[in-house]
Amino acid sequence: MEELNVSCAYKRQGGSGMTPIKLVLQQVLASKEKQKAMMIGLILTLTAITPLCGLLFQCGCDWPWSGLVSHCNYYQKHATHSCPWCASMITGVLSVGLAIGLSLGGAISRFIFLQRQHAMTEILLRVIFALILFALTATLTAALAANWQAYPLGIGHYYAY
Repeated sequence: MEELNVSCAYKRQGGSGMTPIKLVLQQVLASKEKQKAMMIGLILTLTAITPLCGLLFQCGCDWPWSGLVSHCNYYQKHATHSCPWCASMITGVLSVGLAIGLSLGGAISRFIFLQRQHAMTEILLRVIFALILFALTATLTAALAANWQAYPLGIGHYYAY
């Protein structure tokens, strides 16, 4: 099992040259499986975030090849409600950033069930774990954003006043 011992590694480097942050990143991303899982997870989450927005808020957001945000109710002049993630920089950036960040953390996590597998199996398990974290976090933060902004469509339907 790999140890995350930054202070010893930093001392071995003579305390110069490599910063502690760079040493941590080298240790965390040491395996090719973690690197591949993180990149696949990043591509999938960045591709899926907008259609997930459309699914959660019923706002019109869609896949990148189907118009992305061009049909979002935020951009419609006469729409009675605006998508919570598009309308508020706070809820949009925090929700999406947290969901993607946690999914990437899941892809490179040190859980024992993700390690010591065949290389392809480990990558697949890491990507699945990352996507589950992504979907759960996005759904939870979408519910909070809809509730906070009194958004009555999609997931906000459950919190309508």
